[in-house]
Amino acid sequence: MIKHMTMATVVVAALLPVAASAQSPRADLEYCSALGAKYARYVGSAETSPRRLIPCADLEGRVALAKCEQGDAATAIPILERKLTNAKVSLPERG
Repeated sequence: MIKHMTMATVVVAALLPVAASAQSPRADLEYCSALGAKYARYVGSAETSPRRLIPCADLEGRVALAKCEQGDAATAIPILERKLTNAKVSLPERG
């Protein structure tokens, strides 16, 4: 009995950091939106933008922005984070 309780304690202790790091879907969508805004402003712009000095968003970036707008933050966040990091743009705070 004690052996099983010890094993259960170990399993629960191992899973606590995972549960603590999980964000609510709303928080993920807000973070995704903040990433998208930074990406659109500093990395890519709409193809019809009058500011032609800013490079247009690449296809992967545009797809990530669309995924974010559709509520698929899990797909969009890693892409947008990578795009911003590669462009040496700081990531927004994750709340």
